[in-house]
Amino acid sequence: MVRTLFIAVLLVLAVAIAAIAIFPGADLAVARWFWTPAEGFWLGQNGTAAFLRRVSMWPTIALGIAALVSLIQHILLPASRQFMSARAAAFLFLTVTAAPVLLVNGVFKEVWDRSRPVHVTELGGPWRFTPWWQPGDGTGCRTNCSFVSGESSGAAWLVAPALLAPPPARLPLLAAAGAYTVVVSGLRIGFGGHFLSDTLIATLLTLLVVAFGYRWFYRRPGAPTEEAFAARLAALGAPVRRLFGTRA
Repeated sequence: MVRTLFIAVLLVLAVAIAAIAIFPGADLAVARWFWTPAEGFWLGQNGTAAFLRRVSMWPTIALGIAALVSLIQHILLPASRQFMSARAAAFLFLTVTAAPVLLVNGVFKEVWDRSRPVHVTELGGPWRFTPWWQPGDGTGCRTNCSFVSGESSGAAWLVAPALLAPPPARLPLLAAAGAYTVVVSGLRIGFGGHFLSDTLIATLLTLLVVAFGYRWFYRRPGAPTEEAFAARLAALGAPVRRLFGTRA
């Protein structure tokens, strides 16, 4: 059930992204739902919406930090009481690093040069609008640009911990992560920070990274057991523990 739903979501995202590639004006049309010539992007003036945007990445950041702390604990203090399994910590930390941090914020947002909605001439800004598949020419945005959405990626990544939940809770948590991604993406569009295609592509890329990571750590033939993976992490920290004369 979860696998079928996951594949269906990926297909819907791919079709929507392809449609916007064919009809790039859809990005401007959706942005105009939240924009008027007199007020600009009016949602940005809403205090509640602004607060929600500010705190929207807190769950992702908190879980990413928790996974990193757990990894360090498994490596340096394997005999101590663990609050997260070794595989879960590695899966969560590596996927959050690979998708929202490196792929989205480290690569695409720095090299694609797509101007944000608030900055394009069609919506009262100084720079040229470009469809998602066309990188900017360097005359507009140069860094931390519109393509793709870091916050949509961060929200979509929450499907990773949802996949690790007990089976009865997995589907509701995946649905909650999906709804959260829609809300966060809507806020970014409403604030003039991203086009619809930026949020859809960020979500698709992140889900693909999470799906690959989940298969690698949990589903592929020959994937290490929990005990074997924990032993490998502990072996990494053995030289440090010997240096300090501890076996903990």
